[in-house]
Amino acid sequence: MAKKKSEKDVLIVRDEKTGEISVVAGLDADGSPKRTPAKAENAQSFLQFDRHGDVLDNFFKNFFRQCKEPSRFGFYRVAADQADKLMEVMKDLLKDPEANKELLAPHKVDTSGYEKQVKEEQTAGKTEQTEQKQEEQPKENQKQEEMEKKQESPQQTQGRQGYQPIDESKINWQELEEKWGVKHDDLEKSGDLQKMLNYGKSDLVKVSPKFGGEAFELDARLSFKKDGEGNVSLVPHFIRKEQKLDEYKEHKFSDEDRKNLRETGNLGRVVDIVDRETGEIIPSFISIDRKTNEITDIPANKVRIPDRIGKTEITKQEQDMLRAGLPVRDKLIERNDGRKFVTTLQVNVEQRGVEFVPGTGRSPRTAQTQEAKNNPTQGQAQGMENSAAPQKEQRRNTWTNADGSIRPISKWSGVNFTDQQKADYAAGKAIKLENVTDKQGFHATMYIKFNPEKGRPYRYDTNPDNAQKVAPSNESRTQVAVNSEGKTNEATKNLKEPLQKGQTAPKDDKQQKLQEKPQKKNNKGMKM
Repeated sequence: MAKKKSEKDVLIVRDEKTGEISVVAGLDADGSPKRTPAKAENAQSFLQFDRHGDVLDNFFKNFFRQCKEPSRFGFYRVAADQADKLMEVMKDLLKDPEANKELLAPHKVDTSGYEKQVKEEQTAGKTEQTEQKQEEQPKENQKQEEMEKKQESPQQTQGRQGYQPIDESKINWQELEEKWGVKHDDLEKSGDLQKMLNYGKSDLVKVSPKFGGEAFELDARLSFKKDGEGNVSLVPHFIRKEQKLDEYKEHKFSDEDRKNLRETGNLGRVVDIVDRETGEIIPSFISIDRKTNEITDIPANKVRIPDRIGKTEITKQEQDMLRAGLPVRDKLIERNDGRKFVTTLQVNVEQRGVEFVPGTGRSPRTAQTQEAKNNPTQGQAQGMENSAAPQKEQRRNTWTNADGSIRPISKWSGVNFTDQQKADYAAGKAIKLENVTDKQGFHATMYIKFNPEKGRPYRYDTNPDNAQKVAPSNESRTQVAVNSEGKTNEATKNLKEPLQKGQTAPKDDKQQKLQEKPQKKNNKGMKM
């Protein structure tokens, strides 16, 4: 125990302008040292650093990234277990640092290396930001009415802050497969491994943890975490029930916070979060992972706000709104391929940048129609203008190409298409998707096919390409109808819980008793 104590240090800081001498207790929001009087009775507040760890390095890097006057402070380190004895001595010596230079030399912290490294990172970040194009962001179709969107890759975001991707050689794949049933090849083929190595999360995957010698199959998103020694471990993010949204990392949610999180998945403002390891106060964005219901956060200084998306300029005022966490509503976006759509922009933690808020994407025509209802006079003028627009331009806003062919898509409800599925969809064939998450969080099976009459992809419970009509399987039809469409199944109408995959009747004795409980007569049940 004595050896462990001797490996801890505390930092004494001198304000070179005022001569004030204190002990470091963390970092304030502006990056300046949080200070506490250099007295033994305040020892509980002193920030301690492992002499062989990364906490001291992280402290000074964040100090030089955020502090506007870093040269104002001088730092000295003393052993934590001797701090109470050395404190008064250090205070006397620091009253005249120049005269006591030789005595202070063993304790003086040389911060020039940290300052140089941060300046190099910031210079490299500015160069990368200039060269980077928004078109490099991955595309995603989140809902039927939502257009394909782009986001900044985690690797680029991390690179600007001086971080390195996770070293794959540090991962014990054999242990991960034995403990969680996670295989390297599966993650690599799906593209999830690249996201995870760059500090992001995978999509929902199957894991098989063992409890009491028995394996259980569960759905989770995965990420990697490094410890102080560089070892990498797997972190599963399981699907959770709806959050109570009371408090997160000592930040208490207001009524407005809860409303924003439930409606958009984003907090809608930047809040201060305390790092429990360093004591640093970090201005951060907060969002809810829409696939797992987990509350997540990201430091505000790790999020890049673009000045352009596709051909659309993001104005200075809109950038300031996004940096503050506010939504930019009804923004007309024009992609580089000419497609246009109206959506809401907002910073999202999972995207590590600006996202198109799900459910807000509309075609310009739809947006104009809605605006015309609210402002009839303006709507008439816009209608006259639109009537003269070429039909070819309107076609760009549909799910088809200019020649009328089906525009390919690569994902539906979070499930990636294989190359064969992409080709089949573009050819007008139905494709089968398994493990699609319904609105209650359970997996379902469905078919997706382009519907010429509706002019967009459409979901089917059974394969629409089958010429012969046969009684469809209830594997997911009942589940989707009850969980997502609000319909009723006679065999399960009295149950309070959502149905699971393949369930068409009570799954156990408890549910059977609930189903048999006398209920008021209801003849509106859906035939399954």
